[in-house]
Parts: sequence; C-alpha cells; structure tokens
Amino acid sequence: MARRLRDDLLLRLLLPMATILLVSGILSVQLAVRFANRSYDRSLLGDALALSRLVKGEGAGHLELPPGALEMLSSGEGDRVYVQIRSRERGVVFGDPDLPAPPDSDIGEALFYDGHGHGKDLRLVALAVPVWMGSDTGIVVLGETRHRRESLASDIVAAVVAPQLALIFFAVVVIVGGVASGLAPLEALAATITKRRRDELTPLPGAAVPGEAAPLIEAFNGLLGRLAEVLAARQRFVADAAHQLRTPLAGLKIQMEQALRETDAGRQRQLLEQAKGSVGRMARLSGQLLLLARAEPGGGPVVKEHVDLRALALEVGGLWVPRALQAGRDLGFSSGDEPAWVVGDPILLGEMIGNLLDNALRYGGPNITLRVSSGNAAAGSELIVEDDGPGIPQAERSRVFERFHRAPGTSGEGSGLGLAIVRQIVHGHEATVDLESPEAGGVRVRVRFPTFVLR
Repeated sequence: MARRLRDDLLLRLLLPMATILLVSGILSVQLAVRFANRSYDRSLLGDALALSRLVKGEGAGHLELPPGALEMLSSGEGDRVYVQIRSRERGVVFGDPDLPAPPDSDIGEALFYDGHGHGKDLRLVALAVPVWMGSDTGIVVLGETRHRRESLASDIVAAVVAPQLALIFFAVVVIVGGVASGLAPLEALAATITKRRRDELTPLPGAAVPGEAAPLIEAFNGLLGRLAEVLAARQRFVADAAHQLRTPLAGLKIQMEQALRETDAGRQRQLLEQAKGSVGRMARLSGQLLLLARAEPGGGPVVKEHVDLRALALEVGGLWVPRALQAGRDLGFSSGDEPAWVVGDPILLGEMIGNLLDNALRYGGPNITLRVSSGNAAAGSELIVEDDGPGIPQAERSRVFERFHRAPGTSGEGSGLGLAIVRQIVHGHEATVDLESPEAGGVRVRVRFPTFVLR
C-alpha cells in the first residue's frame, strides 16, 4: 500500500526536528550540570584550602585542626561535610576514617573525585598539606554530600526540558497545520475527481493547486484530452458504421430473401450475383471505416519511422496499374532520382496514396499522373496526384474532405470516405493537402510534408 503524502511529509519534518530538539536538550542539561558542578567544586576547593592553612603539626607524624574549624564546616545548608587528614605513608591520622582515599597518590595542587561514604554518594577533593616532617606528607580530604548538586541539576533539567517540550508541542501543531493547509488544495482536487461522472472528461482546474502540482495537472489534463479523442473517435466510428451499413444490409437481406423464394435458376443466380456485389461494397465500406477510425487522433498507435515516399509511391502505384488498365486509364509516375524521406507510418501513407489513386480512377479523366518530389532543408517532400477529368467545382472544394460527401452529379459506387481518410492521414503526419486546378483542366491534389533531412 502506498504511503500517504501527508504521513511522508510529517515524518520528514517532525523526525529531524524532534531529534535536533532532543539532542539540544541533552547537551543543554549536561553543560548546565557541568557548570553547576564546577561552581560547587570551586567552593569545595576553597574550603579545603582554608582547612589546609589551619592544619597544625604536633610532633612527628601527628596533625590536627582547631575545634572551631570543624564546627564551621559542619554548619552548611542542605549538605553534610566530612573532613579527613591522612598521611601518604601512615593512612588516616585525623578526622573521618570512613571517607574513600584519593584514587591517585600524585595529587598535585588538588584532586577532585567521586566516592561513597556513610552510605551516601560524595563529592571529594584531596589537597596536599604544606606542613609535615621528614619525607612523609599530609593530605587534606574534604567531602560533601550531593544533595544541593542534585537539586540544582533537577532544577536545570526542569528549566531546560519544559521549554523544549513546549517548543516541540507548538512546532508539531504548526507543522501539522501547515502540512494540512498545504495539502488542502490537493485533497479538494481529489474530491472533485472522485465526484466526477464516468463520461466527464473536461480539464481539471489548476489555478487553486500549488505550483509544484501544476505539471501533474497539465499531464492529467493532456491524458483526459487524449482519452476524449479516443472516445470521440469510437463514437464517430459506431455512428458512421450504423449509418452507412444499415441500408446495404437491408438491401442484402432483401436480395437473399428474393433468391430463396426464386424458383428459376437463372434469376436466382442473378440475385445471388447482386448480393455478392453488395457484400463486396460493404466489405470495402467496412475497410474504409476501419481505416478512417485508425487515422483519426486516438484511433490507435501511430508508427513513426523514416519512409522513402518515392519508393512507397512507386510500390503502391504499381499495385493500381492493373485496375487502371482494366478501366482504360493511363497511370503515369514521375520523380527525381533521390529518395523523398518523410517521417510517418508506411501503412497509413500507403493507404493515403491508394485512396488518392482510387478517387482519381473513379472520378478523373483518362490520364492520371502520380508525382513525388524530394525535400530539402528549405522545403519538405511532396506527393501529387493529378488527373485531366472534369475537376471539382470551386464551391465543392471545401466539402470534399468531409465524411460521406459526394459532389453533385458524380457517378460510381464511392462511399464518400476516400478524401476524408486522406485528410486524417495527412493531419496525423503534420502535413497539408490542397486542391489545385491545372491549366489543362482536372484536379491536382498536392500533399506537402514537413521539412525533414535524413542524417
């Protein structure tokens, strides 16, 4: 299941923010506690220095403190203070024997350390005494309980963590609200799409969505447009097929019924020959309808490849020579020696040439010419089909490319789809088609393709 955009945004925003605030809070607490300990350590060191100055030597190996000094140290608020004087060689010589010894005999100026005594956690400092006899030296150890330190640490944690938690809460509120506000147009758009009818293919409004979503809306609207073209082409095909095949099918049914009732074999054969001709015409009409549907936008995948229009016209024209000879027409072909390259679908282009030749054979004069000229950097390739027939009246030229249109006075069994198919194929290849009137009469159909140079 795909993860929602809202959840993804919240995760990407809240997780780093929470991590940063958590690390910041931990570092703030550690630094504050460290500086608080440093302040209490300085106070503890000051007391130890004061005591070291009061130490008196009483004979070899004996040290003591005035009674008033001990009373002064034991009068602190919140914490209990312990004093010990010891010798490097003889151990404890005065004071509290329960205090832990310094972890290092090399004290230097002063040595701070943590220990445990009298069932309590202690903070201690050891300081060398400057009075002693012989090679032995004395050490003043002063320790205090950690109640004030821990109380201060708790106050610092509360002072730091509470604003951090409040900041996290307000940041979450702002981020969640901002994400919801930013996604609101997309959610509204999703609701609009959900409420649409199945046949509603109008473009989606893009003004209210964020700019980042505009390419998505444009792509979706393009898809809707292409889908609308496909559905329109399908509807046109169904309508055209129903319109054009209804009458021939009714006629074929009547012919077959008459043939079944006929008892004379000759007459029955004649009716069957008529039915065969009707089937042939319907087959050709069905083929043209299918070709027209394919040539329309959205009618199917269009192959785009390099096509030599000269070679294709020569191939297709050769297929139409037998029919031209059968009809008593002269079909000529002329072109240069160079290939006439275009980009397109060779099957559709072949059908276009075939429909132009079929139209010329049906309605043109005795002489038909198929010409191809190669393109260059300045102009694209051209294909021309020209005949010397009666031509097309000027008033009819704007309508001959319409579906099922046949100019008044035309004879033959055409369906009125040939030039409509030509126009669709031409437009699908970004080309143009024009009708011209040669000086000698007839019609010249000129198809111009876009500029293309094969590299």
